[in-house]
Amino acid sequence: MLPEWLTEEYIQKALQRFHEDDQLRVQKVWAKPATEKGENFVGVMTRIYVDFVQGDGAELKNSYILKQAVSSDAPQANIFAEYDVYNRELEMYDIVLPKMAKILQEAGFNEKLMAEAIVVDRERTIMILEDLAPLRYTNADRVKQLDMVHTKLVLDMLAKFHAAAIVLNQREPDLLSRNYSSHFFSRGKKGYGEVFVGLFRAFIRYVKTKPSLKNRYADKLEHILTNLMD
Repeated sequence: MLPEWLTEEYIQKALQRFHEDDQLRVQKVWAKPATEKGENFVGVMTRIYVDFVQGDGAELKNSYILKQAVSSDAPQANIFAEYDVYNRELEMYDIVLPKMAKILQEAGFNEKLMAEAIVVDRERTIMILEDLAPLRYTNADRVKQLDMVHTKLVLDMLAKFHAAAIVLNQREPDLLSRNYSSHFFSRGKKGYGEVFVGLFRAFIRYVKTKPSLKNRYADKLEHILTNLMD
């Protein structure tokens, strides 16, 4: 279940750094999958359980999330490489999100913005993150979708996220321009072309089923479709 390099010694050193406790000692590590098959195609998610003793003698049993890149022979691997997905994600959890969380705290907002990164290992392209399950965070059922209460919570946090990003960009403009200047619709990026074109065609088909929308928008949307990814 765990990769060979992820030893008790590796975890112990990581937790010592995170807790600033050189006397911390790991006693046991084990793991199980963090998601069901088909629930996460961007990476491999594993829940790690760690029993450890802190320098003051406190005994703790914590869980963490190991996120690894998909194998190089996975069908989606080349697409993720084209968009530099993993390096961006490592940068976000290691540098950008902690800065944004601090900006929100300065403004008096103390809600949790993200899972804290215990380890960001660029050599192995992995992260070990705080497990939010003990705090009663859960993934929404994508089939049932969100109710109104949770939708408002998401939009509220999204607004704070964007506000913090704007402030961060004003304070450190080079930070975001360095790694975040391209996106799904950037010129030359074609990895998701078929996906977006297919979704747009489905949207056009829907518009054509609604007379009030068809007369006003169908021809315009068809025109956009020919150059959608440009």
